[in-house]
Amino acid sequence: MARRLEPVKKSLKDVLDDLQGGYREAAIAGPVPALKYLTRTMEGQHSLPNAAKAAAYDLLAETRAQLQDWPGVEEALQGFLKHLPDLELGLGHGYRAALEATTALERGVQARSEAGDFAGALEICEKALEMELGAHWSAKRDSLGWAR
Repeated sequence: MARRLEPVKKSLKDVLDDLQGGYREAAIAGPVPALKYLTRTMEGQHSLPNAAKAAAYDLLAETRAQLQDWPGVEEALQGFLKHLPDLELGLGHGYRAALEATTALERGVQARSEAGDFAGALEICEKALEMELGAHWSAKRDSLGWAR
């Protein structure tokens, strides 16, 4: 009788590397193939770790912004924010660097501004400042201060 092979368990770092590598490869052909890659990955990977879902939603926000799909950016932003605590838990000390490399919040400001929701864009700036993501967020917040 043959011995049953155990499924290979990848580390979170390996899953994230695979996700980002696949995205880069698909994005070479443009945002439509990149969106297709992300959609298939997220739908087909029910076992995708929640921390990896945060990274996938970040890439999705970027791709949808390239396509000027502002409601899609907002949806991706909400998924990113939902899974952000999982990313922190999964990456530990590597979380800060990973967070600073994301663009979902930037794209969220862009999407809300495009939709005329300047108070919502200001809200994202405040959240980014709470997360201590840099001084440029103060400048963004100040430029939207009139929306209060």
